[in-house]
Amino acid sequence: MIDLLLPLGLGFIMFSIGLGLRLDDFTRILRQPLALGAGLVNQIVLLPLIGAGLVLVYLAGDGAAAAGATAPVFALGIMALAACPGGITSNLLTVLAGGSAALSVSMTALSSLIGIVTVPLVLGLSQGLLLGQAEAVALPLERILVGVFGVTGVPIALGMLLNARVPRASAAVRPKARGLATGIFAVIVIGAFVGQRETMVAHIGDIGLIVLALNGATMAGGLLTAWLLRLRLADTLAIAMEAGLQNVALAIFLATSVLGRPEMVVPAILYALMMNLTAAALIAWGRWRARALARAGAAG
Repeated sequence: MIDLLLPLGLGFIMFSIGLGLRLDDFTRILRQPLALGAGLVNQIVLLPLIGAGLVLVYLAGDGAAAAGATAPVFALGIMALAACPGGITSNLLTVLAGGSAALSVSMTALSSLIGIVTVPLVLGLSQGLLLGQAEAVALPLERILVGVFGVTGVPIALGMLLNARVPRASAAVRPKARGLATGIFAVIVIGAFVGQRETMVAHIGDIGLIVLALNGATMAGGLLTAWLLRLRLADTLAIAMEAGLQNVALAIFLATSVLGRPEMVVPAILYALMMNLTAAALIAWGRWRARALARAGAAG
């Protein structure tokens, strides 16, 4: 039953994203190529690189020694997270922070579509380069590719098709679909937590700091990149939020339904908890920064 409900739930989450997209939305690439390009580089390139570095630290440290035979599985779970595109809640939280909704939606959509290729690629490279010694972790790359395409590419395309054919109906159901998708995401995470609570409690000391470092470093990387490029505050917040909020539901799906390694969900569950805390901090900072800029503009 879980093997059926999980991909259906994740598919609906991606379908709800597609409901808010049109082909015209992708022309934003031409209107703000610098911000969008910087965001995608952070999400698709920098995030896996940070994840790889942290995995090497983890495998060489005491945490991996304490985890024992489970360490390679946890390491692959970290890389699955690092490979995943932006999450369902990133657009809403970006708006709450005062970030650019258009940029956030574009990044989520493009990273989700690009993820059809990059997720299997990152996992394959991780197995070969980082975990070559870990024979216990077998990766059926064709199955990963088909699984990711089935639960991301197809539902997004169906949502976009519905939006194009019946835009008024799509606009009417979109808020409810997004709310339901957020609820499904919460159920997926809670269900994974219940199923792996003993493993998570036993190994939170082994893997918790690495997962927190992954989330913090990716958000910091987004902020730093935007600052170096002198992007406006709204774009900065969108990039940082998209970089730090991953599609945890997809990572859980890969671990349980595709790879059959439920232990892999432990990093994903911890990440889901931590990313919402850091997102709250980013929202608070974004609002404070916006007020400070407004006061400075009024004084000038």
